[in-house]
Amino acid sequence: MALPAVLGVPDSTLGILLGLAWLVVLVFAVYQYASGNRSQQQFYMVACMGSFWLAYSLLQVSTALSGTAEIGVVGFAAGAFLAGVVAGLRWRDSRSSDTDDDVVV
Repeated sequence: MALPAVLGVPDSTLGILLGLAWLVVLVFAVYQYASGNRSQQQFYMVACMGSFWLAYSLLQVSTALSGTAEIGVVGFAAGAFLAGVVAGLRWRDSRSSDTDDDVVV
C-alpha cells in the first residue's frame, strides 16, 4: 500500500487502527438498530461496508503475524468478508422488496 510507505506507518499498524475504527462503526450500527434509530436497510448497508473494511484491515494485520495467530486472523477476516457478502445480499433484497411494491402494472 502506497499511503503507509509515504507516511512511514507499517501496514499492520494501519490495519489495527482501521480495524478498530470499523469495529466501533459496526458496534454502533448494531446499537442503533437495536434501539430502533436505524432502519433495517441502513443497518445492512453499514454492516456490509463495515465487514468488508474490517476484513481488509485484518488482512493487513496478518502481515505482522506468523503461525497459528496469522491463520486465526486470516480466518476471522474470511468470516468478516462472508458476513459482508450476506449483509450485502440482504441489503439488496430489502431494496428490491421496497421498489416492487411501488410498481403499478
